[in-house]
Amino acid sequence: MEGFGQFCPVSRALEVLGERWTLLVVRELLMGSTGFNEIRRGLPRIPTGTLAKRLQALTAAGVVEIDGGRYTLTPAGEALRPVVAALAAWALGPGHVPLEAGHLDAAALTWDLQRRIDHEAVPARKVTVELHFVDRAAGDRRYWLQLDRGRANLCSTDTGDPVDVTLRATTSDVVRWWLGECSWRELMTRPTTRIAGDRTLIRALPTWFLGYALAARS
Repeated sequence: MEGFGQFCPVSRALEVLGERWTLLVVRELLMGSTGFNEIRRGLPRIPTGTLAKRLQALTAAGVVEIDGGRYTLTPAGEALRPVVAALAAWALGPGHVPLEAGHLDAAALTWDLQRRIDHEAVPARKVTVELHFVDRAAGDRRYWLQLDRGRANLCSTDTGDPVDVTLRATTSDVVRWWLGECSWRELMTRPTTRIAGDRTLIRALPTWFLGYALAARS
């Protein structure tokens, strides 16, 4: 991007990180994504060409390195972890950046859910959880999480496997729970929330998720 022509370290940092999507690409790498398609799943609205350009620019700036088609952060990139966490904490502050309808993306939400699984808490057998977002359009309404002790697989089409638990809720309510703005108990009391399936699994379900990684949680 065009430079600001200022000595200020903030302006120099923004010359590297200030382009649209750039810091979100860094966020995805901080969350453990290494492949191009993995990064895209965390940023479902980024154009493929834009992602390629941002990764190229970050590599040229010494923030990212690529080896065998896998992207990782350099020490300079890892040093951005507290910066990204501080931005998240600021946005979650009272009244700072209110959550609005344009911020809700079921694909990005479910991708974040599947990569924050406590695999030690999940039953040893495979469990399928259907997430049904009642406020989304038909093609963006249903997702399936297949979980076991060793993996988490997210599907946007029905695989035909038996569903053990189905959670129906609005995208907004699930996002607020995920960000720590409401408890699981509060989510369950929302007027549009419904949960059905194996009762033992339903009781255990909230313990399988580690929560949003960048949220300040008590």
